[in-house]
Amino acid sequence: MLVFKNAKLIDGTGKEPVENASILIEHGRFREIGTDLSYPGDTIVIDLKGKTVIPGLIDAHIHINGSSRLDRPGASHLIPSYNFAEMREGCLRWGVVAVRSCGQFVEETLAFREGVENGTIERSPRVCMSGPMFQSPGGHPCYTVFMSDPDVEQFACAIVKEDTEIEPIIKKSKEQGVDFTKVFYAHLNKMDYPNPVPRISKKKLQEIIDISHRYGLSVTVHVDCPEEMKDAVELGADVIEHMIGAGETQNDFSDELVALTKQSGAIIDPTMISIKRFDPLNDSAPSVWNAVKKAVMKCYHAGIPLAVGCDAGIPFVPFGEAVHDEMACLNDVGIPPLEVITMATSGNAKLLGMDDHIGTIEPGKDADLIVLEKDPLEDIKNTKTIELVFLKGRVVTDCISEM
Repeated sequence: MLVFKNAKLIDGTGKEPVENASILIEHGRFREIGTDLSYPGDTIVIDLKGKTVIPGLIDAHIHINGSSRLDRPGASHLIPSYNFAEMREGCLRWGVVAVRSCGQFVEETLAFREGVENGTIERSPRVCMSGPMFQSPGGHPCYTVFMSDPDVEQFACAIVKEDTEIEPIIKKSKEQGVDFTKVFYAHLNKMDYPNPVPRISKKKLQEIIDISHRYGLSVTVHVDCPEEMKDAVELGADVIEHMIGAGETQNDFSDELVALTKQSGAIIDPTMISIKRFDPLNDSAPSVWNAVKKAVMKCYHAGIPLAVGCDAGIPFVPFGEAVHDEMACLNDVGIPPLEVITMATSGNAKLLGMDDHIGTIEPGKDADLIVLEKDPLEDIKNTKTIELVFLKGRVVTDCISEM
């Protein structure tokens, strides 16, 4: 049994923080939280006076077999990637206890996830994952950033022509146990800007969404512009990824589109940090950063739920740390730190379908928490002042020993 005492507690529910809180952990779960707890004399007690505790963080958009580094493959198999070591260690170092992978080598990731769930792989965040990425022949991402890589085409994608039968692909995904469907409904080609690439038809997008829903799978749709977002929302997409792609010239989010999105119940995952990192890289492309900030704020003020996702696993967007950078971006456009932390914990846990056991510091939940040296409500960047990370009641990161 372990007790943290005298902590400032931000529990992830959205409630105001609790001063001088005690947190009792037993058998890998939170047993009791309060300000005046009793516990046996042989309990290990850690005094956190002056420290802040928050729940473990969650990244709503990664590519588990990717890399943030230019000297490593953009998509690597399980063994060449050292068993997804860059993802695992990056996430745990920065307090990320669960990830939502939005495109990856499906079979290998299923096997990896099974190892995480059965405990044969101990050092890893939990994994929520999509099936194969639905995309057009010649389209993004297989034929753009992955340069027609045959492994990506075969093991990570479902290439959709007008005569492609969608149901067998989704049926197989459901039987394999994937968590959701990922669709690219996008035209930008960052490798040959401004020449567009083909995208799947609106008719096929509707078919993918309808069949996925029939099989109990939610659908997340990658879009590059408001027009594509409008189509996806109208057709029943559950989550919208990105909203505006780097280099997009059509980036005005109308009040009509925001109202339509609000009415649909769709979640927006703006992945601000990835857009910010890529926005200045192409001199021939117009900047979209101000448009992205404006769009995020319109959605926030309209009450549209926002996810905290980073697109980690692409160049310049490192696993784990990027979650903190995404949180800073959301705060920079005016969302209060407490709300941002709630989005990255209980909000993302709900998106991943894991809110019954992670996302908040409450009795019965898995004991995932981060001990911070400084208060993130004073400055959201203080989420980076990590001293300890606990995953299921066990220390997985100890930055105190690094000091």
